[in-house]
Amino acid sequence: RHFTSVQLPVVVGERAPRLARVGAGIIMNPNAMSVLEANGLAPCVRSRSAPYLARETFDHRGQPLATRDYRPLYADGRLAVGALLHRAHLQECLHDGVRAETVRLDSRIVALDAGPGGVRVEIDGGEVFTGDVLVGADGIRSSVPQRFFGPTEPTYLGYRSHRFVVPNHDGLEHFTEFLGRGRRIGLVPIGGGQLYVWTTFNSSWESRSWALESPAALRALFADFSDSRVRRAFAALSSTDGVVCTDIEEVQQTTWTRGRVALLGDAAHALTPNMGQGAGMAMEDAAVLADEIAQAAHGRIDIDSALTRYAERRKERVETIMRLSRQIGEEGQVSGVLPCWLRNVRIRRESRAPEGTQAGLERLLAWPPRDEA
Repeated sequence: RHFTSVQLPVVVGERAPRLARVGAGIIMNPNAMSVLEANGLAPCVRSRSAPYLARETFDHRGQPLATRDYRPLYADGRLAVGALLHRAHLQECLHDGVRAETVRLDSRIVALDAGPGGVRVEIDGGEVFTGDVLVGADGIRSSVPQRFFGPTEPTYLGYRSHRFVVPNHDGLEHFTEFLGRGRRIGLVPIGGGQLYVWTTFNSSWESRSWALESPAALRALFADFSDSRVRRAFAALSSTDGVVCTDIEEVQQTTWTRGRVALLGDAAHALTPNMGQGAGMAMEDAAVLADEIAQAAHGRIDIDSALTRYAERRKERVETIMRLSRQIGEEGQVSGVLPCWLRNVRIRRESRAPEGTQAGLERLLAWPPRDEA
């Protein structure tokens, strides 16, 4: 099937009082870029980013394990070219890609109501918005499911992550990751001479030992990573004030729609970051939800059916990506000497069959899916 193109009147409520340069890097996989291309937003994203050409994997000493090369898939037109960029730039592109009045900054919701005839949202200051559908797209601790679906606590998966940005002194061109014992490090060029650094480290839920007291403490936590590229990236950190540290969690909402209310992205299915697919799944959600609402706008189905079909079309795909991402994280966080050795042996072995790897990447990263194109 072809996705329906239609302009839908939308109001986006954003609690932040202004757009600010927050966060660190973000991976825009080919499927996410395909959604942006269909909406005319990809040129903005590509203007200040690095192309996602390959993913190189090493052990903690810098010995090569595998290279996943996306370029043959791009050259054949089988995938859109992925992008590596700062989150703030993506936010700017999305904001500038809609009408100025669409996004209402500094909007704090004081009342939410939904019934068979539509929805009503009141923000502080007294302004009231009404519409056909309320979409909760406000992240892993979304207020919308709490109000309409009941409480769902995120599940902590046993490890945490640091994220920060430093100068790309080594001129890295590819997504580069290092696998250690219960720890991983990623070095990701994001354009403009910047390098996005991410880590993962095993940590009990109760622990607050996050190594944020100083750059030296952070370097000490990852001291067994001896590759010079890692050492230089960590040496470029002069303060931990801008280092973000978050729990790795999942949210799996059983129900994504109820009446005229729908959940989207992390509000419905927060997944681990191991595949860089948080944004991709949210953007695919948005494309399918807009497609189904467009069908209703054309009178082909009713709104309730549109929301039901949205969830039906998305759930299997999202569950697959969530499962694979969780498995990659579980394997990446193993800490025993023998399990780490076996993991590395397997990665090296699989890297000897690049055609199979590329076929798998195409199945996962093509958008629209081949059966919907």
